[in-house]
Amino acid sequence: MPELRTFAPTTRTLTQPVSGLSMDESSQPQETSTGDPYRELCDELYRLLTRKRTYYGCGEDCLENALGVEQDGIEAWRYQAARIGEKSRRLRGPLETITRDKTLMDIAGHAIVAIACERRKHGR
Repeated sequence: MPELRTFAPTTRTLTQPVSGLSMDESSQPQETSTGDPYRELCDELYRLLTRKRTYYGCGEDCLENALGVEQDGIEAWRYQAARIGEKSRRLRGPLETITRDKTLMDIAGHAIVAIACERRKHGR
């Protein structure tokens, strides 16, 4: 088991990756082009969120890490909104196209996580 640094009681941030896991999408199988850019981007976002869930060691509950901040009195969606703000500030500086694309995908991912947390909280 990798060494874990605790950010919040149930929110875990890895200080080292789980045996050989990589956040690099080039190591993941890519879907073939559908010709629909929305579908392709949604599929790419799904793969990104799945990689992150595995990378951060979430068990069967994919929202485990995101919901952990609630034990510290922070609403999960607000935490995700703060992360979106952090990523948005990164876009204000000079970025390579690849970094810009990754940052925008991160923002989309945080938005999806925020929505999923709210839906779970309200039983939807």
